[in-house]
Amino acid sequence: MPAGLLEVFKSDERFRSGMNIFVNRAYEAFDIPQHTHDAIEISYVTEGTGFQFINDSVVSVRRGDIFLLPIGTSHVYRPPSPEKTRTLGVINCVFRLEALANTPDFPPPGSVLHDAIFSPHQMQLPYFHHYDKDSLFTELFHSILTEYRQRQACYEVVVQGLFMQIIAALHRSTLTPSAAERGNDKILDAIHFIKRHFHEDITLKQVAEHAYLSVSHLQRLLKQTTGVSFTSYVQHLRVQKCCELLKSSTMTVQQIAGAVGYQDMKFFHSLFRERTGMTPQEYRKNGEAELLRAVPNP
Repeated sequence: MPAGLLEVFKSDERFRSGMNIFVNRAYEAFDIPQHTHDAIEISYVTEGTGFQFINDSVVSVRRGDIFLLPIGTSHVYRPPSPEKTRTLGVINCVFRLEALANTPDFPPPGSVLHDAIFSPHQMQLPYFHHYDKDSLFTELFHSILTEYRQRQACYEVVVQGLFMQIIAALHRSTLTPSAAERGNDKILDAIHFIKRHFHEDITLKQVAEHAYLSVSHLQRLLKQTTGVSFTSYVQHLRVQKCCELLKSSTMTVQQIAGAVGYQDMKFFHSLFRERTGMTPQEYRKNGEAELLRAVPNP
C-alpha cells in the first residue's frame, strides 16, 4: 500500500502534555490496520507468538522480541490465528527525538542504535531487532508501563529514567554479539533468498544450497530466527503478497493465487482465511474501505 494512504498514528493526539514518551499495552488482533507513526516506536513482545508486518516484509515474533521502528515505518502485529483465545501481548514505548535531547551524544554517533534512531536510511533492515533471551528487559518494560499508567508523583521523571535505561540496554546489546549473532550472515542471506523467490516452487534444499548450509542446519537456524518452519514462513510471505495485490490491483483472486505460487484454490482459500481471519473477497472489500478512510479529506 502506498505510504501516503496508510493511517498515521499522530503523537500529538496520544502523548500527554509536556511528555515526549507514550507507553501502552496491547493485545494484537486482526482489526488493526497497517499504519505508521510520526514518532519512533519500541515494542516488546510480552507473551504469545505471531507475526509483524513491517513495510513489505513479514517477521515472525515471539515472547522476548524487541523491535525499534524508525519514524514513518509501516507495521502491524498479527496473532497466529483469528481465534480470540490465542493472544499476542505487546508493550509499546513510543518516543519523540526530544526524549533524547539531554543526551546529544547518546546513543554514540556511528553506533547501530544511533543509526536506527537518527539515520535509519543507513540500516540494512527497516527496523532494529533484539531478542531478549535472558529476560533482561522484562522488568524495565513492565516498570515503565506501570509508572506511566499510575501517574504517581514525579512519574514523568521516573518514566524518562526507565526509558533511558531501555535505550542504554539496547545499545549494550549491540556491543557484545553472541556466537549465534556473529554467524547470522548465512541465515540472513537465506531469508533474503526466500523473500526473492517465495512465489516460485522453492524448496528448502534450494535455499540451503544457495546459503552453503546443510538442510538440517538451515532448518534449525530458520526456526531460531523466525520462530516458524520453512513452509510456514513461505506461506506467510505469500499471503502477505496476496494482501498487497488484493488492495492494489484488479487481478482476480485466482490470478493472485497463481502469482504467488498457488494453483490449488481450495487450499489457498483455506490458508488465506487461517492467516487473515477472512476470505480474499472480504479482505479486498475491507481493504478498499480502509484505503478510503485513510485518504485525507480535501
